[in-house]
Amino acid sequence: MPKITIVSPAYPYRGGQALVEAHLYHTLTQNGFDCHTVTFSLLYPSIFFPGKTQYERSNFIPYPHQDKIVRLINSINPISWWKTAQYIAKQGSDAVIFVWWMPFFGPAYWTIIQLLRQWTNTKILFLVENYISHEHRWFDKFFSKQTLRLADAFICESSFVENALKTHHPTIPVFRTTLELYDCYDLGKYTKESARKALGIPLDKPVILYFGLIRPYKGVDRLIQAFPLIKEKIADCQLLIVGECYEPLEKYQRLIESLPVKEGLYFMEGYVANEEMEKYFKAADIVCLPYYHATQSGVLMVAYAFKKPVVVTKVGGLPELVVPNKTGKIIPDNAPEHIAKACCELLQEDLENYAQHISQLSETLGYKRLPELIRSFLQ
Repeated sequence: MPKITIVSPAYPYRGGQALVEAHLYHTLTQNGFDCHTVTFSLLYPSIFFPGKTQYERSNFIPYPHQDKIVRLINSINPISWWKTAQYIAKQGSDAVIFVWWMPFFGPAYWTIIQLLRQWTNTKILFLVENYISHEHRWFDKFFSKQTLRLADAFICESSFVENALKTHHPTIPVFRTTLELYDCYDLGKYTKESARKALGIPLDKPVILYFGLIRPYKGVDRLIQAFPLIKEKIADCQLLIVGECYEPLEKYQRLIESLPVKEGLYFMEGYVANEEMEKYFKAADIVCLPYYHATQSGVLMVAYAFKKPVVVTKVGGLPELVVPNKTGKIIPDNAPEHIAKACCELLQEDLENYAQHISQLSETLGYKRLPELIRSFLQ
């Protein structure tokens, strides 16, 4: 039974990386791996974190395994890095999988790996979500290059990231997968009608959903600007914008107030607990991801889990997961007129047919091949 240590944000932390860890742990253990996770005692210092809390407040936790999670890494305390490496070395794992999404953690990961190289023969893999951060800080490329060069192999979730890895680290093997299909949020609590009643929105009008953190690169401003253009074609259309704002909320409130048409636009700011996510996706007809740039998207994988077609911009790895006119629409950029045109076209097509194509595509997505790839690497 191969023994694996996962190094990643994990419960009680919230967010995309903790969700990746939960699905990675679940997939590997279901396929005969002996796994445990080392996570953070301090993830982001509060001065660097723009949200309200870093911790999960949901009642529902996907694939709970708290007894297999140890909190050791303080992201700004080098003594904890040494203690973490010491702990991992004592486990005698065949491989350590580091989840990489933010170069800020490069110094901690670099130190832990250098110590493991001295003390053990364990293999080092990186599951790379982003090569550099969405904010493109001045130190990103340096920390990414210096830390990721220590890998024995990479796992990535899009060809966009794969190309970056092969450009900067051409001699290190790369295994390809996709993000997992996040079907864990459908708890069977709602129908489309009951979800809309719970949200207080009309039962018989088309609904577009934006869901997720509201950050500069996500393009929510462009979607808001597109709303009057959408209403010109589909007068009764509704737009739900749902998520916690990592920017000044006033920026979006002013933008909404400046619109010539606001009726039917619902801005629901705040963190959504896991057990409540189903409500928003079941209420929606389509999901819009109007990003300025991206690698891949967990929101897209949630949309597919609920069989909702998507509108995505042609950035990063997003277009790789959309079959045009079958699972969604791909637009060249997030200009408001492009967003409006694609959303209107999609809402006027047969969405049941889209749902069937999404089901077919979903069979090919996720971590299904990952256990086999890791076993082949360890041989």
